[in-house]
Amino acid sequence: MISNGIRTDLPTFRNFRDVGGLRTADGGQLRSGLLFRSDSVQDISESEADLLVDKLGLRYVVDLRTGPEAVQQGRGPLAFRPVNYLNIPLVDVDGPKGPPGRVLLDFYIDHLHNDPNLPIAVEAVANAVRCPTLVHCAAGKDRTGMTMLLVELLCGVTPVEAKADFLVTSVNMDAIRTRLRGWPRYAHNMATLSAEIYQCEEHSVDGLIEALEQNYGTAESWAQAKGVPRQSVALLRDRLVEG
Repeated sequence: MISNGIRTDLPTFRNFRDVGGLRTADGGQLRSGLLFRSDSVQDISESEADLLVDKLGLRYVVDLRTGPEAVQQGRGPLAFRPVNYLNIPLVDVDGPKGPPGRVLLDFYIDHLHNDPNLPIAVEAVANAVRCPTLVHCAAGKDRTGMTMLLVELLCGVTPVEAKADFLVTSVNMDAIRTRLRGWPRYAHNMATLSAEIYQCEEHSVDGLIEALEQNYGTAESWAQAKGVPRQSVALLRDRLVEG
């Protein structure tokens, strides 16, 4: 059913997974069947949409693609299912600023400090996960990766476990790149932008966690500094953590 993080019953996705089972520092774990992460939903099949809604119970989609990107690429058949949809546009990697070797890391750090929608995305997940929720962007790697890392840390998941979840994507990168090449927007980006953007490397995740700890101390302090209500952090823990 699952091979290298890829569900064989959802074959269009190349980076879909349930974050349930990740362990928390106090001995608990995240509940399964409530919070999923993935690459784009734009071309999944009707049968895959049925599985998401009818079998997994999906009721919320949090789409982190930019507004024009989401409109251009579309929502696929989930647009015609009883699924609540929220687009929270995080800045795309179409204009990298970092030097070679730091393109993604500097992109992540800039998001952490300066993207006003990143804390909104975290808060949205907290409010959505009363029901099964899917968070996605295009590759399910950067925008989704940062959001899920923060959500997981706010739930008390250990940095080691949160990092490992982020890096599951590295196993899927060949398949993700192949999928992205099928769409002109992403094929153009892959042909013109730094190849680093289409990688998932440990040093970038380590650097993001280090920047979080050095500048804010904890994910909770980051959330407070960025205006995420304490009630939202409490909701995340109450709804996602068991044991």
